[in-house]
Amino acid sequence: MKYKTRIASLFVALLMTAALAPHAQAQNKIENPDVTIAVDGLACPFCAYGLEKKLKKLDGVEALTVDMKEGQVQMKIKEGATVTEEQISEAVTDAGFTVTEITYPEKKKTAATETDTTGRSR
Repeated sequence: MKYKTRIASLFVALLMTAALAPHAQAQNKIENPDVTIAVDGLACPFCAYGLEKKLKKLDGVEALTVDMKEGQVQMKIKEGATVTEEQISEAVTDAGFTVTEITYPEKKKTAATETDTTGRSR
C-alpha cells in the first residue's frame, strides 16, 4: 500500500512540475520592460512561480516574466502607476529570495553638463 501512495505522490509532483514549468521560463519576454530585477536564488519552477505570485500582487504591475536561467524578472508597470524599489524588494524578500539589482532599461542616461570654476558650461 505504501508503494502505491509513493507512486501516486510522485505522479502528482511530476504533473505539478509540468504545469508550473511554463511560468518559470521566459518564453514571452516583455518588450521594453519598465523594471528588470536581478534575483539571487531562483533554482526551480516552484521558486519562479512563488516569486511571480508575490510580484503580481503589487498594485500597478501589468505583466511580468521570470527567467530562471538569467535570474531575472522583467516587469511592465501600468501607465500612471508607481511601484517603488522598496515594494519590489519587500515582495522578493517575502518570496524567499534576494534582490541583487533593480534597473530601469528604458530610462535614458542624461548627459551631465560640465561647468568650470566660473560657472560657464563646457
